[in-house]
Amino acid sequence: MKILCLFVRHGTAQYPEALTELDQWYQRHSLINERTLWIIDNALEPNCLPQLVAPATHLRPGSNHAWEFSAWDRTLAEAAAEGISYDIVHFVTSAFNTLYNEYLKHFRRDMLDYTLARNTCLGHLDSFPELMQLEDETFQTWVRTCFFFLTRTSIQKLPRLATYQDPDRFFVAPDSREFRPDAPLGLAYQRHIRAWLEGQEIGGHSWHSPVRQGKEENVRFQRKTLAILNEQRLAITLRRAGIRLADFCWLFSLRNAPFSAEMAPPTEVDQLRARRRILGIPA
Repeated sequence: MKILCLFVRHGTAQYPEALTELDQWYQRHSLINERTLWIIDNALEPNCLPQLVAPATHLRPGSNHAWEFSAWDRTLAEAAAEGISYDIVHFVTSAFNTLYNEYLKHFRRDMLDYTLARNTCLGHLDSFPELMQLEDETFQTWVRTCFFFLTRTSIQKLPRLATYQDPDRFFVAPDSREFRPDAPLGLAYQRHIRAWLEGQEIGGHSWHSPVRQGKEENVRFQRKTLAILNEQRLAITLRRAGIRLADFCWLFSLRNAPFSAEMAPPTEVDQLRARRRILGIPA
């Protein structure tokens, strides 16, 4: 199995141990020799040339226009142009080991065989307690994009990952965190985004870098909002392409009943119900 790991960071001041932790995860699962690692640094000048920094490891510039999503779009295009051979892409950000990270323990390498056979998206599923409205779609669940796997076949079915890049579509002014009256977001969704980004606790967690007051912080609010929308839009895009989402914990729990390629993942809501039972979390 050939894994192309696209690890996005913005310099090394934040999460300085992330790359070491990622290497250790690969070593624990005996996948290090099957991995080609592209370290995509959005702090580098876009015209910097890729550098070979270790065996099967390149340091490359990204695109920070839409954070990790535009970086992945750029490097996927480069991988195609360069004829890079891979079976699975592992999408990772330097924040993968923050907030809830127990999903990192819910993995066996044969789960990648299942991902290949079913052309699923393997990752940690998150959910809202109610349906949210984004453009003409309602949704409740999505895959956390700091650490997920997609097959080459699945990627070929997808448009770009950075669906949203223009904050003017959502905000009344370039330095405001006030949503436009005609923004394509439900009011409940707007309230959730505001609460999360301003540091309120939601689901037992709060964001590690809440926005403060001031015009510069309002710009950061806008950019992080677009990142949230791109993350949650990706799940919608995957469903539209017929790609099912598979939760790490749900699939990992089947270790005593070997799974087969013929077994499709249940609905995302059913997987989350199963995960709550497995982890002993009240409904």
